[in-house]
Amino acid sequence: MNGEQLQITSSSGSGVLVLHVTGCLAYDTGEQFTHYAKAALEDAQAAVQTVTVDCAGLTGIDSMGLSVLLGLRRRTDAAGAALALSNRPPRLNRFLEITGTLDYLTLPPQIRAAGDGTAPEHEADHPRPAHRNETRTADTDAPA
Repeated sequence: MNGEQLQITSSSGSGVLVLHVTGCLAYDTGEQFTHYAKAALEDAQAAVQTVTVDCAGLTGIDSMGLSVLLGLRRRTDAAGAALALSNRPPRLNRFLEITGTLDYLTLPPQIRAAGDGTAPEHEADHPRPAHRNETRTADTDAPA
């Protein structure tokens, strides 16, 4: 995404590792994020129960950035840690909705693991994008 730089810093404490991201998570910066996140998780692994990616400074994401986040989800799952994406800009939420990855990247593992087909209680916080022949209004989700 136009060679924009990515800055990553981290902080940790009380079982939480926070990765603060500023810039664009994209093809040009995905490997940088992956190496940083992997090293930070390895350094703090025994004590980490949650890895939070602070997206407040995220200015863009492409398919490589999404792939990097999906890889981080797999790493946190393998480490027995939860993954949280905090301060998500509306554009990121929309991207995750369109790609069908919002729940996978944002729901707690217990809810994802249930897999019973029921909607989570907070589904209203994550409305599904309308299909081509549907419109959504504030009052109804009925097809147009």
